[in-house]
Amino acid sequence: MIHGVQRKVLYGWVAWCLVALAKAQMGEEPVRKAERVEEGVRPAEVADETVRRAEIADKPKNESALGRLFSNTPKVKIESPQDGQVMPWETVDVFVRVDQVAIEEDGHRLHVILDNGSPIEHTNVLKPIILRGLAPGAHTVRVFVVKPDGKMLTHPESFARTDFYVRRQDFSNFQPVDRPYLTVNLPQDGVVIPDGDGKVWFDFLTHQAPLAKDKYRVKAVMNGVETIVSTRDPHPWAGLAEGRHRVVIELIDEDGDPVSEIFARVERTFEISRVVRAVNPKEADSANLWLRRER
Repeated sequence: MIHGVQRKVLYGWVAWCLVALAKAQMGEEPVRKAERVEEGVRPAEVADETVRRAEIADKPKNESALGRLFSNTPKVKIESPQDGQVMPWETVDVFVRVDQVAIEEDGHRLHVILDNGSPIEHTNVLKPIILRGLAPGAHTVRVFVVKPDGKMLTHPESFARTDFYVRRQDFSNFQPVDRPYLTVNLPQDGVVIPDGDGKVWFDFLTHQAPLAKDKYRVKAVMNGVETIVSTRDPHPWAGLAEGRHRVVIELIDEDGDPVSEIFARVERTFEISRVVRAVNPKEADSANLWLRRER
């Protein structure tokens, strides 16, 4: 009897488990309601950064073609002889380095002045400038860049100077660098050809001597005619006759007195040759025929 009762209880418990399992499979588990999202949709935010206008570059209004060409300033450096060097020979090779500009025969060139002489043209920076027959003592070499028309550039970097000695240190021909003096570029000694307008140019540079009407000035006397210049701009001489001309150029102070420095006075002698106009051969033949008929 006991075993029968236990068997009934066991069968009842198994039946209850089967019923519970069937209900679970039929999905009688309560369905949860969808929860409402409390966070609302945020509208698109407008960027606070304003649109910047294109900025106009600060470019000079009247920038010349030369200014655009020389965005980097030409630089001249005398590499040998070095400043203060004593050279053992009367012949000295001057080596020059030029950056930011091409030196060529028909373009920009170098002008070289030994002591207080006339410029020497140099167009090959790969070769030295050979100075021969130098006297013993102090000497000065100035090198600067000139434009195709022969006028010098005004940038300080385009000018170089070195002082050296031959055999011995002698200051009889020495110009102190911190004292006022002149560098005269044009006119050069020798034959001078006027430009297309018939002008001969006076081109120079002052050192340690600011120019103004009440400060330093430059006086040029040519053929008895005096010209006083108080600005750095090149000065033209027009209407010069054919033949030889001598000009004496002096740096004068605010009182009109000449500056007593060895390089503050420069003399140049140049000649304007006669211009011969080319004649068409046909015109020459007709002229000769006309002369023969007149005879």
